[in-house]
Amino acid sequence: MQQLEFNFSGINLLDHYKFHEVIDEGKNDLMSWSDTFSDDGEKLSYDEFIYNTDQCMDFENWIHIDKKNLHTIAYKWFLLFLRSLKKDKNRLEKFKRLLVDLDIKFDEGDWQTIDRNCERRKEEEKATRH
Repeated sequence: MQQLEFNFSGINLLDHYKFHEVIDEGKNDLMSWSDTFSDDGEKLSYDEFIYNTDQCMDFENWIHIDKKNLHTIAYKWFLLFLRSLKKDKNRLEKFKRLLVDLDIKFDEGDWQTIDRNCERRKEEEKATRH
């Protein structure tokens, strides 16, 4: 059997987006976050990421909107709306409410991941303290 070879070093993970904007990002003592809006040609996506938490968990909440029934200006219009809510903690809920009010169908979901590197670092810190 022949071994397959992959060259992942030249892959740009953002190259499948037509457009990608960071709406808000930052960090504090408890976590880091990044809220983004993107267009991959088939759907518009709004994502809220929380990472580097003290519980070693990463969280994502997302909304996907199929573009087939949207006007071409939709990306820019939604981007302006999301930017207007830059410091709003309820941006995701307000965006969903807007989509419902405009009768635009969307999918939503969330994802949680355990950050194993964070867990290892914490265990190593505990071991060196004793």
